[in-house]
Amino acid sequence: MSSLREAQKQLTRDTIIERALELFTEKGYAATTIDEIAAAAGTTRVTFYAYYPSRSDLMKDFMARVNTVLDRANGPDAASTAKDLVDVVRSGELSGILAWLESRAALWPVFRPYLDVLDEAAAVDREVRGLVEGWHEEVISDLVRGMQLAGRFPAETHHIRGTLAFTQLDYVATLWTRRKLEPNREHALEVLADAWYHLLCDD
Repeated sequence: MSSLREAQKQLTRDTIIERALELFTEKGYAATTIDEIAAAAGTTRVTFYAYYPSRSDLMKDFMARVNTVLDRANGPDAASTAKDLVDVVRSGELSGILAWLESRAALWPVFRPYLDVLDEAAAVDREVRGLVEGWHEEVISDLVRGMQLAGRFPAETHHIRGTLAFTQLDYVATLWTRRKLEPNREHALEVLADAWYHLLCDD
């Protein structure tokens, strides 16, 4: 009986998330009310708050879903880490970097809408801003860890190299979502891979 109850709870949670994503994407984060999300999910305001006591809690679930899609798991010294990203930077091969970027680009339609809403929410909600900035640092830490394991570049340059690489990737990804601009993705990823190789691997 408890397993059925848990399945029902998860279904409700998933429905709330899906309807919230649709509304945030359509109307904007600030303009969407809790009542609108609850109604779209076929539930009540009271039920919504039972699952998500605040908008920030809803955004935490958005971030958890991004991590699930990207196979980012809890790490020993970070809230999330992606071993394959650490490994591809440590290996330092241009072909491996391009393959990793292509694999993530294939998932953009799935997880970028969540990140776009999170970025919008971060502009108006300090708690969400901290959540998003913390997640950025987790990804950057994977890039730094790869360079450390390879013994590459002076240690004092690792963080700025990782930050620049992450920022490049984040910007290119927004060209397919928030900005609704679609340059040649194959060319864009090749240029991005080349930039990553020089930033992270070509010591």
